[in-house]
Amino acid sequence: MSTFITRTNREPQRASGYFSKMHSELDLEKYKLEKYQELIKLTSFQNMHDTDLAYHQIYNTCAQNAATKQALLSCLDQEEKLLTAHPNAFDHDIYRKQALKLIGELKHQLNAGTLDYLFA
Repeated sequence: MSTFITRTNREPQRASGYFSKMHSELDLEKYKLEKYQELIKLTSFQNMHDTDLAYHQIYNTCAQNAATKQALLSCLDQEEKLLTAHPNAFDHDIYRKQALKLIGELKHQLNAGTLDYLFA
């Protein structure tokens, strides 16, 4: 006779770890390097900085609030409603646009079940 054991520990840190990894892979320190000081004057480079900054912030928020799928969805809803300008952004509109874009993508993936493996 086979014995089946239900899994009670569902690796609650998997989702948090995933978003922490995404957060840490965005190296904002590179924008402070001497070799980029001339480039930082370019609008396109500033836009890239603001995009990385937005993703860095959203992934950090997700990592802190990814205990459950529903908790993360609620957090993203709140973040979408209460999103404020970041003091280090060059263009607050670009920062906001990119943050809202990522929030929308993450909410879509969560609702579609694409990220369910993080909570299984």
